[in-house]
Amino acid sequence: MILLDSQQILAAIGRSLETHVLPSLDDELAQTQVHAALTALAEVSHRLEHGDPYVEANTRLETGLRSLATETQGESPELAAQIETALTAAAGIDDPRERNRSLGEALTGLLGRDDPGVARVRQLLEQEASRIAGEDSTWMCTAAIESLQ
Repeated sequence: MILLDSQQILAAIGRSLETHVLPSLDDELAQTQVHAALTALAEVSHRLEHGDPYVEANTRLETGLRSLATETQGESPELAAQIETALTAAAGIDDPRERNRSLGEALTGLLGRDDPGVARVRQLLEQEASRIAGEDSTWMCTAAIESLQ
């Protein structure tokens, strides 16, 4: 296996599970577990090829927030400043998931403000959450979810 790269190893494991393990299983729960494992292997392979999805999500969110801070500067300079503060604080965080958490916490703190621009912050967050949910749905194992019902 040392001659193979990570994606080739994951693909070989997936093929083995699909070809040899899955057909030999009579137990429905065991089959569901193998389907879930195959889905997880596909997601890991995708991340190896395309990187952590939070990098792209953070870029979209930060771009939207910068635009929002610029647009709201005249009508809501305090909100614009708080958005800029959140962006500046997050910029120093290398880990994409920690960066996203930091931005999320800072923005959640803004949502309680009585400011007309807050609705736009909420809308931006909701749009990004919807986009992430849609992208995540690719990696949901329907059989595993159905087995919980």
